[in-house]
Amino acid sequence: MELRERDFEVIRLVGTFTQLASTHISELLFADRSHTVPDKVLGRLTQNGYLVRVGRRISGVKGGAGAYVFKLGRYGRALLDVENRQSTTVNNHALMVADVYLELRRAEKLGVLRLTDWAAETAVSPSVRADLAATVEFPQQARSSRYFLEIDLGTERPTRITEKVAGYWRAVETSTADYFPFVVFVVWEQARKNELARVFGRLPVERQEMVRVYVFGELIPELMRL
Repeated sequence: MELRERDFEVIRLVGTFTQLASTHISELLFADRSHTVPDKVLGRLTQNGYLVRVGRRISGVKGGAGAYVFKLGRYGRALLDVENRQSTTVNNHALMVADVYLELRRAEKLGVLRLTDWAAETAVSPSVRADLAATVEFPQQARSSRYFLEIDLGTERPTRITEKVAGYWRAVETSTADYFPFVVFVVWEQARKNELARVFGRLPVERQEMVRVYVFGELIPELMRL
C-alpha cells in the first residue's frame, strides 16, 4: 500500500497519543474534507494493518456506544518504530489527553490563542511525565505561557496526587530557568475538582502556587486568566 501524506499524518497522530477516536482524527486532520473521507482513510489504514480498531468510546451519561477508537497496528508500529506495548482495550486517559489537545486547537482556530509548541508524555523529572506540555501565546494579551497538563480521571488516590506534585517540585528545585510552568490538573467533574483542591490546600505554600485544577469545560478561559 502506498501511503499518502495525510495517511502519514493520521498514523503519526495516533502514535503520539497511543489511541485516538475517529472524531479526534476527523476534526484535527480532515476538517476541510467531506465527512466520508476520514472514514475511507481509516478503513484503508485498518485494512492494511497500519491501524487497529480497539472498540468504541463510551458516549454520554447513559454510556451509549460512541466513536470508534484506533491504535497503531503492526505496520504502523513498524513505521514509527514503536514497541509492541499497547492497550488492547479503550484507553480513556489517552482519549482525554487528546480531548485537551483538541480543545487547544479549537481555541486556536477561534483566534483565542496560538499553540506554538506541544508534546505528549514529556519527562519533567525522573518520577514525573506530563501528560501534555504546551507553550501557548495569547495574542490579545501580548504574552505567552507554558503549562504542564495533568489529565485526571478521578482514579488516583490523594497520596499519589501528592507524590506527583512532589515530583514536579523536585524539577522546580533543579531548574535554572527564571520561570517554571504551571502544573494544571484537568478533571471532568466539579466533585473531583473540589477533592483535588483540598489535597492541594494541604501542600506547602510554594507548591500550592505551582498547581491549579480546572474542570475540562473551563480550561481555556482559566488559562487566559492564569
